[in-house]
This record gives sequence, C-alpha cells and structure tokens, in this order.
Amino acid sequence: MFELLFNYPSGIWQQAALVFDASLPVWALPVSISLVLLLILVTLWRRQLSAARRGVIALLQSLVAVVALIMLWQPALRVSVSEQGENTVAWVLDTSRSMALEDVQATGETGDGVNTQRLKAGSESLDRMIASDKNGFSASVYALGEQLMRVADPAALAEQPLAARSRLGPGLDELLGTINESALAAVVLISDGADNSDAIDARWWQSLAAAGVPIHTVGVGQSGNRADLELSDVSLPASSQSNTDVVARIRITHGRGGMARIRVSDAGELLAAEDVLLPEGVQQSVHEVTLASGKRGIRQLEFSVELPLAEDGSKAAPDSTPANNRQARILQVLDSPKRILYVEGEPRWEYKFLRRAMEAHPGVSIVSLLRTSPNKFYRQGVQDGDELANGFPTTREQLFSYDTVIIGSFEAAELSTAQQSALRDFVSVRGGSLLMLAGRQGLADGGWGRSVVAAALPVQLGSQISTQSFERQRSQVTPTLTGLRAPWLQLADDVQDNIEAWQGLPALADVQTVGTIKPGALTLLERNSTRAGILRAEPLLVMQRYGRGLSMVLGTSGTWRWQMGLPSGDQRHERFWRQLLGMLVDQGIPRLTLSSDKPIYRDADTARLSVIAYNADYSQLQASTLPISLSDPQGQKLSLTLYPDPERPGRYVGEVPMLSDGPYSVQASTPLDGESPATAPVSVERWWVRESGNAEDFDAGLQAGFLQRISETTGGSYLPLSQIDQLSGILASENAALKRENHLPLWNMPFFFLCLILCKLLEWGLRLQWKRL
Repeated sequence: MFELLFNYPSGIWQQAALVFDASLPVWALPVSISLVLLLILVTLWRRQLSAARRGVIALLQSLVAVVALIMLWQPALRVSVSEQGENTVAWVLDTSRSMALEDVQATGETGDGVNTQRLKAGSESLDRMIASDKNGFSASVYALGEQLMRVADPAALAEQPLAARSRLGPGLDELLGTINESALAAVVLISDGADNSDAIDARWWQSLAAAGVPIHTVGVGQSGNRADLELSDVSLPASSQSNTDVVARIRITHGRGGMARIRVSDAGELLAAEDVLLPEGVQQSVHEVTLASGKRGIRQLEFSVELPLAEDGSKAAPDSTPANNRQARILQVLDSPKRILYVEGEPRWEYKFLRRAMEAHPGVSIVSLLRTSPNKFYRQGVQDGDELANGFPTTREQLFSYDTVIIGSFEAAELSTAQQSALRDFVSVRGGSLLMLAGRQGLADGGWGRSVVAAALPVQLGSQISTQSFERQRSQVTPTLTGLRAPWLQLADDVQDNIEAWQGLPALADVQTVGTIKPGALTLLERNSTRAGILRAEPLLVMQRYGRGLSMVLGTSGTWRWQMGLPSGDQRHERFWRQLLGMLVDQGIPRLTLSSDKPIYRDADTARLSVIAYNADYSQLQASTLPISLSDPQGQKLSLTLYPDPERPGRYVGEVPMLSDGPYSVQASTPLDGESPATAPVSVERWWVRESGNAEDFDAGLQAGFLQRISETTGGSYLPLSQIDQLSGILASENAALKRENHLPLWNMPFFFLCLILCKLLEWGLRLQWKRL
C-alpha cells in the first residue's frame, strides 16, 4: 500500500533526501503558499457563511493549493541507486548431507508436519526469489558443500550431489575473494548453519567483517528433531592412572524424554551399562557414567545410547539418524602416579593415618621425609637411594619434580633461605600445590610467618618469636558454603547426606590459629569449639591461588581422630584425604603438555596440535623447533616438527596429516637441548581417533545462532525460510553495490492526486448541501 501511494518502497524513502527539480527557487515555494493562502482567506471573508463553514472551506481549498504548488515545484527523492546489471548478488545454497533431512513443510515453515527435504525447500525458494527480483541485480548461483561451485542453472540445485562435509567458512572466504573481480553487492546464504570445516576462528570472523559485503543468511530446518537421539559429546580425561575410577560426562540431545540406556565397551567387551532418565521439555541433558580404568595400556572405548522405550518396553519411534548414537574415545591408562613430598618434623598420628589413607589410591604416591632425631630423617616411598638422601631438596629442579608438597610440624629454620625461596617458587613458578599442616612446630609456631614462604600462604601468620598457637582443644568441623560446593570436599553424593556426614564426624582434639585471611583467599572449613561459652567459628582450611599454583593451610593435626572415632568400615577419613590430595596433585602443571583440539576428528585431513614445554626449572622452553613422533593406525611412525607460537613463549603448534581412519598418537620427549643429563627425562603422549563419513550426522539441527552471527558481523540480516519473501526489500537497502546518484520524481505520486480529488469532491459536496455554490 505504501509503495502504491508514494511510488517507492519505504526503504528508499528512509535513505533518500528530498529535493525540488523545478527551475524556480526553493525559497519561492513558501512565499507562494503564503500568498495563495492569504488570497483564499480574503475571498472567503466576503462570503456570507458562518465561521465554521468558512473555516472548513478554507481548509479544503488551502490543501488543494498547497498540493498543487508542491507538484509545480517538482519534488523528487535524491538517492544513490545501482544501475541495472552492474552489480551481482551471490546466491549460495548449502548442499551438504545434512540438507537431506526432511524437516521442512511444503510452505517453508518448520513444524511437526515433516514432509519436505531441506535442500529441495531451499532450492525452490532460491529459484523463486531470483525470478521475482526487482532490484536490478545480476544473480550468480553457487552450491556449497566441501567446495564452492558455480551453478549455471538454479533449477539444477536440487539435483546436486550431497557433500560429506559442510565447509561454510572456507566457501565464504573463497566467494568474498572474488570481490575485486566483480561488483559483489551482497551474498545470500541458504543453509542449516552446520559447519564442520574447523576453519571458524577469530581471524575468520575478522576477515569476514573486513570484506565489506553484507551476507544475508536464511535458516533452513528445525533446531531439534523429536525423531532423533544423538550422543552429542563425551567428556573423558585423556589419561588416567591404572585401577582407578574414571568419570565420563555424557551429553545427549533428545527430542523427547524417557528412559534410555548408555553402554560403554572396549573392543566389544561391555564395561558399563547404565539406565538414565532423559527429562521432558529440554533438548539436551548431561549424565555421568563411572567406569574402571583397568590396567596400564590404551583402551579404545565406544560409548553408545539407545532410544527411550515406550511404557510397554518397546521402542516408541525409529531413530532418524542412528549413526550419531555412538562416540569413540581413547583412554590412556598410565602407571605413573603423581608424587607428593610430605615433610614432618616429628612422628605423629596424623602422619601415620594420612599415609595409610592414601595407600589404596594408585594415582598418588607419597614420598615422605620424617625427622626422627636432629639431622636424621626416615624416608619412605623414594624411587632410589639418592632421592632425599640429604634431606629436603637442595635445588629447584629436585623440588620441582614433585606435584605437591605437604609441610607438617617442621620449623622454617630447618630450611635455608634458598630452599625457602624454592618452596615459594614451587607454587608461583612451577604451579605446584603447597599444604601446611598444624603442629607444635608448624605454621606460626614453626616460624613460617617470618619465612620467605609466607608470601605464598593464604593467611597472614603471626611473626612473633616463640609463638604458641597450637593447643589441645576439642572442636567440631563445619564446611562453609564454599566448602559444601567444592566437589573434592564431598563426603556423600547427595547434598543433604553430605551435610549430615560432616555433622557426624567426631570432634578434633587439637587446633591451631591460622591467622588473618588474605584478600582473595577462600575459607572452606571452619571449627567450632566445644568449650562452654565459645560460639565463634574460626577458619580451619583456607585456600588461595598464588601465581600458577595453589596453597592451603589446615589448622589441625587431628583428623586421624575421625578414623579412630568411626566404625572400621567408615571411609569418610580416607575419602577426605584422597579427594583433597587428589585435587592438589591435579593442579600441578606438567613439564610437557601435549593437546589436540579434538578427541575425535570426523572427515578431517589434519589435526592441530599444541605443546606447552618447560625446562627443568620451569622456565619457558626457548627452542627454534620441537620434534614430535606421529603413529598412524597402521603403526607407521613419522617424525614431524612443531614451531613456536609467536604470541606465547614456550608453546609450540602445528598440524599433522591424517590419511586413514583409526587411532593416532603423538609423542614428545625430553631431555631437550641444553638440559642437564642428570635431569630425569619426561615424555608425553596424546591419542585421538579419526573417522570418516559421519561428520554431517552430528549437530545437524538448524544452527540459527551461527547464521545470525554471520549476518550481524557483515551488516546483513537473518531470516527463517518462512520469511524469505522479505529478502527483496532487505537487498534493496542492505547492499554494497556500486551506486550512482539519481532523482526519483514525486510530483506524480497517486497520493497527491488523491488529495486533490478528495478535497474538491468534499468541498463541492458541502456547497451542494449548504446550497451555496
């Protein structure tokens, strides 16, 4: 209606400027209007009419006069318009295999009535839009699957062979590269947005915006499919210690709820099977499955999920894409436990029970140094006779070989200034964890408040000489809100059961003041004295980040009384220490960290790797290259090289080829050039799996968010397929076409003639009624 009355679409009016094309000066228009209005008033003043009738006639005649004068001055819209055929719109249709899903209605609207293929619906809409284009743009049509291909006949798009991968990122890059060869006004991408090219990164988004061409995206398909059950992801540690429990977090995409079964197998042998409830009303849910790691070696695991069953036990509906019900992962089972250095200044019950609690934890090895008399230490858990032969490590390299250090009732004066500095740097530089325990010669009583290590602690210890803050006092332990939320302080799986488990612990028999909490430190456990009249809670377990590492202070040496005061089968004491020390050792930064960007590659030719490498003193490795060894599924080894990342010292990156399906591994080792031969060698290995022919089976739903971001980044618009008819008006205003200035006449607008006719008819009708012609 707007265009019918005013000649041109509203988008052109919004961008245009009003001008007058008549040779008459513009200032003469308001003067002429004023004179004509004055003449009308003088003429009507002489008529014998009432004031109301005179006013109505004056208004109608004034409108006619103003419209006529404006038409006489020839108004026009000054706009920049593209010439016919000078500019091109690239119409791109996604022809990947996910476009074969039939989840679009014949009208182009998504819904429950599934009857049309995405590719067919997109092809028909594209053909219709090109045929009805009124903007004067030339049309270039492309099919985009694994490659970008020019298509001569748009009608043939629906017959294009479906590609095994969707490479939207590289395809758009290639298309925008033609901007210098032709005047590309805009790009229209009709797709479900499912890109699996691995080319979408920050640089790609920057280059997309820098091209200066708006990309209008049209989303095809549904975001969820009730007929499909998909095992979307499996979050599993890349490695685990032997004979430990491994927790896998499994993300399932489902269109409906119900009971489903998760299975985990290794080379056909069933390791775990668990029934899980898929909730109604959500498209994704996360579940956990625990399995035993087993013996040392490489385990090729397969996770699978089965469809929810109907109430009678039968399958409620067939799965539209059964290929995405499984995920392969590789678990590397190691026999190299993390190492803890535990230093005690005197034989204590806490020392005995702590070591006993960790005996059944295969992932952690405690190397203890117990002073039995002046200048005499008892060593346990050492690898050879030379380890700790001279007491506490004397060099940074020796200390940095451990993952966690525990200091018990041990005076700071026993360590030299260099050893104290190394212990502080063990936390800040090496990224290790430090746990300080209470004791007669521990914390402030041991002079640690005056030591170099004090800077790394989460509390400000007393620094006075002869401090005596360790005392025999019965206290009850209570977790803080932060402690209740910490997974490694859970004594029971259920929230309420966990609270009751802490409340049921026996009281401690000794405590020590931990001092003033530093800003940024977290209090995880508190103690409440059992003395009458003392109700104030005091911090007991405090933690903070310091540099790369973590430090903790525990203001008691009496947790062993939990074990003595509980039944022999109660595992709360053991669970507390295993979880606490397990968390501390996991915080440690390894000397070599080798990672791939994915645990599984589908229809990919290369894998991107990165290695973060440190010297024995944990300074960043500065080398021109880093050699690695690649093993393919056939067992062939290939020597490759990674190169330094210019943005991050100590990081080495590169890509390795993948030519066949199956498991791949990469290994990097030390000693590196320039390292001491006495330094123990370190090696790291990373495994992943390559599969082909199934990339388009995962995440095949409409990725509207990705398409919207493309449009927002380039200045385009996003539309669902049901609204594609709006695209013509959007292309007229949102384009990068080469334009010339043009004047669009307005004097012949139907609106002007309609005003003239209506005003005169109304005036004559009133005059006839009043009999005053």
